Amino acid sequence: MRIAVMVAAGLMVLAGCAGRARAEMDPAAVAAPTRAEQLALALAAAASAEAAGDRQALGQAVALIDRLGAHPLAGAADDPLGAWRSNAAFTDPPLRGRTLGPGYRSGRIAAGSKESFAQLFLSGTGAQIAVSAPNGGRVAMRVIDPQARTICQGEANHGGTCRWVPLFTQRYTIEVANLSNEDVRYFLVVD
Repeated sequence: MRIAVMVAAGLMVLAGCAGRARAEMDPAAVAAPTRAEQLALALAAAASAEAAGDRQALGQAVALIDRLGAHPLAGAADDPLGAWRSNAAFTDPPLRGRTLGPGYRSGRIAAGSKESFAQLFLSGTGAQIAVSAPNGGRVAMRVIDPQARTICQGEANHGGTCRWVPLFTQRYTIEVANLSNEDVRYFLVVD
């Protein structure tokens, strides 16, 4: 239950709702969380539920991941979803999403280190990337075009989402950096 509350709170923060009563909000000013943001939070919630031994919350997070149609990105070495499914307590049978859904990558980065990988994005098709870290880990991401220009950047729990429309079909470099003084686990979602 605690994990479900964390996911709901995270979605409200991502939607810009933190610190204001719903009656005070301008509905036009609050954007609904994107599928990439929802998946990044669900992955972090699943990792936290697993660490806490909360099989029920793990089942809820895995069910959401499945409903969002997620799959690991090509070359992603660490895919915890199979183990999570085995350890989760499901109240409903897992649902299978579309074949093509958001892709995710899970990894660990040493303190002060960064890693990068290339991802192809299609011309004229909106691209979204979101990053999250369980237990409040501090990670940042940056998207770099082939001309070494920064397209966007963000930090987990502080607007860790990048959205843009590529002008050309080409590979972009995605960097993920650990901003903390200890090793951190992260989830990166590409949609």
